[in-house]
Amino acid sequence: MPTLSLDLSYIKAQAKKNEPENHAFAKFLRQFPSSMLDALVASLCDDIEPKIDCKACANCCKNLYAAAFEHELPALAQVKSVSVETFKEQFVKPYKDAYYFTTKPCPMLHENLCSAYDVRPVCCRTFPNLKGEHFKYRFHMVMEKYSICPIVFNVVERLKVALSFPKDAH
Repeated sequence: MPTLSLDLSYIKAQAKKNEPENHAFAKFLRQFPSSMLDALVASLCDDIEPKIDCKACANCCKNLYAAAFEHELPALAQVKSVSVETFKEQFVKPYKDAYYFTTKPCPMLHENLCSAYDVRPVCCRTFPNLKGEHFKYRFHMVMEKYSICPIVFNVVERLKVALSFPKDAH
């Protein structure tokens, strides 16, 4: 298995370098049964996630636009000590069925910690969304996080090894 990569600048550079390889890997994944692949990804997550301190990283909060559902806004507004209407005006914009934070880093981030951790939106609670059904069909969404999240990067790289992906086949 490859060494666990935690260096964010290395991960970002490697992600750029691996783009052609990752396109080939997406096609390679199609040959595997979803249930087998989903179980393998879950197992890799269970191994890797405890080894990465998200509080030391917070790169997702610094680089992604989190989303919240309408019913989550009152609790988030309370953390900011503002009304829901003020929260909507200052921090989020509606798009389809959610409200997206409008700034990077996330306005709830304070010294690498979420000031709304106990009431954080479901998209934050479930991040990085690796576990679940049909990983191979969600792979393109997973790869949006590959260059910024050490968990995603390491799971994908270990998945390549576990599946004996021929890296020179692209």
